[in-house]
Amino acid sequence: MKKPPVWTLIIFAISLYIIMGIYADFEKLFSVMKEFRWEFLFILFFLTTLNYLLRFVKWNFFLKKAGIYLDIKDNLFVFFSGLSMIITPGKIGEIWKGWLIKDISGEKLSKTIPVIIVERITDVLGFVIISVIGIVCFQQIGYFVLVLLLILSMFWIIIRSKSVWYWIISKIENRMEKHAENLKTMHNTFEIITKPKYLILMSGLSAAGWFFECVGMYLVVLGFKEYINIVLSALVFSIASLAGAISMVPGGLGIAEGTLFGLLQFFGISSAKSVGISLVVRFGTLWYGAVMGMCIYLLFKRKIRKNIKI
Repeated sequence: MKKPPVWTLIIFAISLYIIMGIYADFEKLFSVMKEFRWEFLFILFFLTTLNYLLRFVKWNFFLKKAGIYLDIKDNLFVFFSGLSMIITPGKIGEIWKGWLIKDISGEKLSKTIPVIIVERITDVLGFVIISVIGIVCFQQIGYFVLVLLLILSMFWIIIRSKSVWYWIISKIENRMEKHAENLKTMHNTFEIITKPKYLILMSGLSAAGWFFECVGMYLVVLGFKEYINIVLSALVFSIASLAGAISMVPGGLGIAEGTLFGLLQFFGISSAKSVGISLVVRFGTLWYGAVMGMCIYLLFKRKIRKNIKI
């Protein structure tokens, strides 16, 4: 899947935010933004960074289970550079991390791509763990979470199924024999890293990491002189993030924001403040990560390995 040019995403995001401003009434939106306690944005940056660090622990865990060992400096470079791809559909651009690892250590993509895929799955499962309270509180949201969990369960069964993979490999061997061995490697890697105990443990770690961002949203709401309890903040943030993730829209743009301010309005926050909260939360999570990732890549790409050709 070809990644849209960055400038088109920026234009799309600006257009989206203008529409949100029109919806909220720019005059009212500017007024509530002036009253916002901006120190909470920097706290959100800090909490988002803590989430990244926990997810790096998970990333490193899966790499080691797959038999991929990188120097900590190289691994941090790969992981944080990959954040620049969070504005791609479903974050599929993070597969780029596989190419970075290949340039650094020579590891085959057939070993790294399964790690990237399973890492994304545990990210989604982390949100499911947080939002499962919706099954009790909101029936419609509960159905959404259950359907998503069912889809992920089916995917888990497929990637661990020897019969399915051997059928795929047999078909590939007849037409493209040179790729059959890579598929076998991918299946072996999936088998190792998708053991139930690993998925449960790392999904729990993901939930802990994402909860930092849920707390960040809770504080942003307080910064706008509004209040919803921490549990409700976690539910709103996780549902909006899940909606953005499964939409396959780059960065979940429009979907996540719309879900955020829609739910905030549903729970009694004015349209202007709901839009303001959504803009600040997305800036402190989505755009902060994308800019951080790009800066780290540009600053350190030549220092990691003198012989890297990237």
